[in-house]
Amino acid sequence: MKNYLKISLLLTPFLFLFSCTPKEKMETGRFEPTWESLSQYEVPQWFRDAKFGIWAHWGPQCQPEAGDWYARNMYYQGHWQYRYHVEHYGHP
Repeated sequence: MKNYLKISLLLTPFLFLFSCTPKEKMETGRFEPTWESLSQYEVPQWFRDAKFGIWAHWGPQCQPEAGDWYARNMYYQGHWQYRYHVEHYGHP
């Protein structure tokens, strides 16, 4: 059992390393380190269609700067976020 574990631990990094090899050969010599060469590059359509999103919600719960749990904790009497809410905005 010990030998099996040792062999597994030794082979796992190599399997991971070989699975990360590129599938296509990269072309060489196509670009020069100049602005003119860089301006000739055309961005692939899949890159133009790619979307990048960040979820952010800027609402009333952001005002006390207390994190995402403010909307929940403002209903628990005795909690500091409840007291803050009552003091600044009134009873929820």
